[in-house]
Amino acid sequence: MNATGPHNQQRQTNWRAWGIGTLIALVAIVCLQNSQQVHVDVLFLSVNAPLIVILLVSVVVGALIGYIAPVVHRHRRDESKRSSGKD
Repeated sequence: MNATGPHNQQRQTNWRAWGIGTLIALVAIVCLQNSQQVHVDVLFLSVNAPLIVILLVSVVVGALIGYIAPVVHRHRRDESKRSSGKD
C-alpha cells in the first residue's frame, strides 16, 4: 500500500487565515467593550457617535488604505516601466 495517499497527508496550517481571524476577533472584542457615546472632530466634521461605530469606521478605512496603497504603487511602477521602454 502507498502511504502517501490523500488520507495520510498532513494538512498545512493556513497562518494567514488564522491571523486575519484573530485580528477580526480582537477588533470585535474591543468594539463591543467600548460602546459609550463619544465626540469626534475630523477636519470640518464634528460627530457624536458610539465609540463602536468610530472604531469600526477606523478599521475599515485602515483596511482600505492597506489594500489600495500597494495596488496604486504597483500600477505606478508598471506605468513607469512602460514609459521608459522596459519590459
